[in-house]
Amino acid sequence: MKLLSNKLFDRSFSIPFIEVLSKGISFINILLLIQILSMEDFAVYSYVLAIVLWASVLMDGGITNLIYNKSLKKEIDNVNMLFSAKVILSFLIILLLLIFFVFKKPDLVKILVILSFIVAFSSASSLIKMFSRGNGFSDVDIVTIITEPLIRLIFLLIIYSTVDLINWEFYQVLLFYLLAGSLAFIINYIRLGRYFKLKFIIADLHNLFLPVKQSLKESKYYLLYYLMIVGIGRIDIIFIEKFGTKTDLAIFSSVINIYQVAQLFFFSVITSQFLILMKNRNYIFKYLIPVLIVTIVFVEFISKYVYLYLFPVDYFNGYLALNFIILALLPSVLNYYLITKNNYINQVKVNFLILFVFLMIKIGIYQFFKSEDLSTYYTVFPIIELGILITFLIFMKFYESTTNK
Repeated sequence: MKLLSNKLFDRSFSIPFIEVLSKGISFINILLLIQILSMEDFAVYSYVLAIVLWASVLMDGGITNLIYNKSLKKEIDNVNMLFSAKVILSFLIILLLLIFFVFKKPDLVKILVILSFIVAFSSASSLIKMFSRGNGFSDVDIVTIITEPLIRLIFLLIIYSTVDLINWEFYQVLLFYLLAGSLAFIINYIRLGRYFKLKFIIADLHNLFLPVKQSLKESKYYLLYYLMIVGIGRIDIIFIEKFGTKTDLAIFSSVINIYQVAQLFFFSVITSQFLILMKNRNYIFKYLIPVLIVTIVFVEFISKYVYLYLFPVDYFNGYLALNFIILALLPSVLNYYLITKNNYINQVKVNFLILFVFLMIKIGIYQFFKSEDLSTYYTVFPIIELGILITFLIFMKFYESTTNK
């Protein structure tokens, strides 16, 4: 494998700042999408996307996180087999989703299929990003961060500027998202080729599922814990769709999108600087936690103005939900660090067990109350994240005390 130096980039330190730019573009994209779609269409988009994102964990099979963890340790011999397994899993899960929706929600099949392939392409680009991040291919990492949101922005601006001339259908807007995702993957794939040739490999048709079997043996707990993460982050939308209104669903989804802009930035700091944070844990208390607190206070201060000036009037009450949900930022980011640390020290099963318990608690709360009130969901959201953090800290204290004996 040819390893080229990253002279044009200051190693991995520029990555979090590129993530800020990327998340800023993604936020603009969401604002444009909300302006283009009706409130009901945005609610449908959010609901179907929540299901597809949960299913995308099965498409991934835990492989992306496994590849990142292996890349940190420079164990990359079977990356092509893992990539091949991910591709096969993606097609299988999309097929199963299609069958399910044909019988249960046939009116949403077209939206489901398009969103499934959008997420599949984004997930494939994410694999390239995390593989590059683990190996220190900073230029590839940066390209994968910025490419898809930037292409989406260009397409959305075209649609937004022509909305008075062309009556854009919901599915047509999503087709532009699909085009953006496929173009971004091609660009990212070509860029990675300077360092590593990512290949889809199958010896013959009789061994079509062999990469999947081999990969899942190694990645099963990565799959399971990530399934729990996505479930905890998205199950609220499923229950709001079930018990609430389309308006509440659209408002909650807009809040989650803002929250994730901040959350994903801090996640990128952790993944790009993980080994440094592991060796210098005081950095977490000295830098990471203070910045998180400042971010939360800042969002609390500007939330009302964000919804007043940037969102349609029907979304205004979203600022109340945002003021609660942003409180989850501190525990969720620390949870992500502890999860990444557990992966690194081969305690992936612990991640799964802790997250599974809290997913069941969250589902139990929503199923018990069957609440139509949006405040139930944005109150429970940060409480669950805090509970997860306390449990992880108790485990880490116990683990460190037993290993130091």
